Amino acid sequence: MADLKTVKLIIKGVVQGVGFRPFIYRIAKELKLFGRVSNTSEGVVVYVNVDEDLLKRFIELIKTKKPPTALISSITYESVDFINFKDFKIEKSAKNKKIEALIPVDLKVCDKCIEDIFNPKDRRFLYPFTNCTNCGPRFSIIKKVPYDRKNTTMKDFKMCRDCKKEYEDPLDRRFHAQPNACPLCGPFVWVITYQGEKKCNDCFDYIARRIISGGIVAIKGLGGFHLACDAFNQEAVKKLREFKRRDFKPFAIMIDDIDDISEMVYTNKTERDILYSVASPIVMLRKKDRSSFEYVSPMLDNVGVMIAYTPLHKILFYFLKKYGFKNPLVMTSGNLRDEPIIKDNDDAIRVFKGFDIFLHNREIYNRIDDSVVFVDELGNIRFIRRSRGYVPSPVILKMNFKNEVFACGGDIKNHFAVYKDGKVFLSPYIGDLENESNRDFFISSYKSMKKLLGFNPKICLVDKHPNYFSTMIAKELFPKIFSVGHHIAHICSVMAENALVDNVIGVAFDGTGWGDDGNIWGGEFFVIKDKLIKRVAHFKYFKLSGGDLAIKEVYRSFVSFFGSDKDFVYEFLKDKIDLNRVDIIFSLGEKNINTFHTSSCGRIFDAVGVLVCGDLYSNFEAEVAMKLEHIAYENRVDERYSFDLTREKDGYVIEWEGLVRDIIKDWRNKKSNVISSKFHNSIIYLIKEMVEKLSIEYQINDVCFSGGVFQNRYLLNGILKILGGRYNIFFNSKTPSNDGCISLGQIYYYLNFLARKD
Repeated sequence: MADLKTVKLIIKGVVQGVGFRPFIYRIAKELKLFGRVSNTSEGVVVYVNVDEDLLKRFIELIKTKKPPTALISSITYESVDFINFKDFKIEKSAKNKKIEALIPVDLKVCDKCIEDIFNPKDRRFLYPFTNCTNCGPRFSIIKKVPYDRKNTTMKDFKMCRDCKKEYEDPLDRRFHAQPNACPLCGPFVWVITYQGEKKCNDCFDYIARRIISGGIVAIKGLGGFHLACDAFNQEAVKKLREFKRRDFKPFAIMIDDIDDISEMVYTNKTERDILYSVASPIVMLRKKDRSSFEYVSPMLDNVGVMIAYTPLHKILFYFLKKYGFKNPLVMTSGNLRDEPIIKDNDDAIRVFKGFDIFLHNREIYNRIDDSVVFVDELGNIRFIRRSRGYVPSPVILKMNFKNEVFACGGDIKNHFAVYKDGKVFLSPYIGDLENESNRDFFISSYKSMKKLLGFNPKICLVDKHPNYFSTMIAKELFPKIFSVGHHIAHICSVMAENALVDNVIGVAFDGTGWGDDGNIWGGEFFVIKDKLIKRVAHFKYFKLSGGDLAIKEVYRSFVSFFGSDKDFVYEFLKDKIDLNRVDIIFSLGEKNINTFHTSSCGRIFDAVGVLVCGDLYSNFEAEVAMKLEHIAYENRVDERYSFDLTREKDGYVIEWEGLVRDIIKDWRNKKSNVISSKFHNSIIYLIKEMVEKLSIEYQINDVCFSGGVFQNRYLLNGILKILGGRYNIFFNSKTPSNDGCISLGQIYYYLNFLARKD
């Protein structure tokens, strides 16, 4: 007893809202320790009477037995004045001016809660807001830290006697589950029918029957509304496309169990594990037959799939299957085209008038869309969109810079980010900032996360593009702004994720980014050595008429890239478009009017995609490139085209004229079916050749790849296969390789290259 001392432990990380305090309580009871545990704004704080051996055992158990959804970033401890504890208690949350606790992410409903929901003898039978400390809403309902019920949108729901008993029992799995509720005391659902009538009884049965009969339903979920219908009902999907003004862009589907569609898609163990993980994102799965899900994901060889991840969704499938209906559901974001997902009931009633609207009265405080991922051939997860289930978990940096830093990101697929205490917190997916409602969402999310994380940065980072909306927003919010090159930010995002600080070859391929010389970059090779960043190679510039118009009017890229053979351009387009438009593009290029020089690999993919797919317009970003990728998989060959390299003063220029001639030759010889695969192979081997040259020249073996082009699985997997083992290969794995990684890269560039000079 004389060796006992009182020790204060501070445990930081995702340790609130994940059952951490009852876990500490149980460990303390097991070791027969006396003390107390509480939530504070800086993390979980434990005071305990221990000797040295017990302290080591206590910390070891905390690290090895922690709750499955907890994330411990650090455990620190110190001896304090002795406190004569008589037992071990869980105390109420304590306030602290310094906010350091990580905000928990929203979690998929757990298996034990599913058992409760479908147990007719349980008081939560078919209750759509069932949760426990291991599952349920977190970030979407939290208003401020610490994560306590009074600081969430569950504040107005007073727990009944039974729920309160669970909530206060440290040995119950619902101990301090902040959204804890039941049919007697918690949120409830109702329906506004397509005829405008309010329906409060048999809501799930009604909604199930409406979906089966071909109706479209707006469903309030965890982070916002979804629009749902039968994925195999052509008329319903067509009507949904008309409403969303989304003619061809693929929809995601939701299923109750992956076995429901096992005959239609390929899955491996990694993909299944991700589908059923606590994050439960949309996973892009390869179709076994390209015609499968043709209404949902037209002309593509994959489809986005997610598992029913909330009690509400699970119960809906229960009622659907009661009627023998086993089809997957379209489950797409409930919004108008390119606008933020709708989260509030009044907005849903206004926007979705004419559809059945499935509502509930648990307020969504932080809207958050579904995350989207795919798995490469090595089993690595790759993000297309990082949001629900992952936000606001931070990217941990191995550096300690005292000042807080904010980064606006880019204008496309925007995520902003903030650096604080060695961590980078990324916002939920915002979207494209050319849309005013997304700019409003950016500002409201900034204010919300500023409150949650307790940050007040004085330094702001923006893209170098002079006309970005994100820069205009930054000027209104911050007095001190630094600009970061778009493609440098891409490479720095990969460096940040992998704790690389120097001696890196960077490959940045995308559609559009402002270059240091005022041209539009997008096919760049960099070397980062001795803390200096140098562009050492790029695709030869070609003239592009219309600038950003070419993103949607992809025939502009075709005319520009293949324009060295005007006869071919006119021949290919003669029955597809008014040739006066082609004349205008050539004329503007000759006069340098509204024409930009670009090295964009993304625009080259568009140009080749027009030739192979026949599409002159893109309905959504990278549509033609996606189709080109799928054609490459369908008609895979080992042949390739070649690029020529010219050595100039500042590095290599990648000449593409020979590639253009060879592609035209294949087209004229009616070999269009192999053009896509050969083109992809040529990009892969170009990268191989450049990496080999640069590695020898600069004595570097670490290679970072980023940019939207590398969301192409054919390309990514080919690079891994041809370079893996010879070099240390790094792609984005914690953020998307598209512009969703830009804010992370901006912050890392500042911390790694500018901060010491500031």
